[in-house]
Amino acid sequence: MALALLLSACGFQLRGEPATGLKTLHVPGAGVAQEIRRALAGGTTRVVTNPKDAEAVLKILAETREKTVHTITGAGRVYEFQLGISVRFELTVPGRELPVIPATEANARRIVTYSEAAPTAKEAEEQLLYKDMQLDLGRQILRHVAAVSKNGSS
Repeated sequence: MALALLLSACGFQLRGEPATGLKTLHVPGAGVAQEIRRALAGGTTRVVTNPKDAEAVLKILAETREKTVHTITGAGRVYEFQLGISVRFELTVPGRELPVIPATEANARRIVTYSEAAPTAKEAEEQLLYKDMQLDLGRQILRHVAAVSKNGSS
């Protein structure tokens, strides 16, 4: 009980459903776009399939994955890889010539150790990290949309 009181006093609150400040939103595409649609499924913003029915359209312009060597051992073997996802997105409103959010880039990076003894397990771990980065980027984009809509730009 005391812990709950302390946490509420410091301003801590659970993430909950993302609030975008929009009634309807169209989010076409796969990858991060799919994660955004999932995140909005239980919230107050209704995801619509037709852009004409939407208050705004959130477009994922590009989503690229990368994997680079991050650390090498003294023997010259790969010890760690850096995984990354870069997403370019924009938010448009029907009837407005210019986007509310012009083409903007969001990035996520993770470090994963490599093991020659368990390459299949490490590949599965990489896929989980990519999925986690997509979730993070989806939340980051929704926070950006919410900030813009709270400022009255939409």
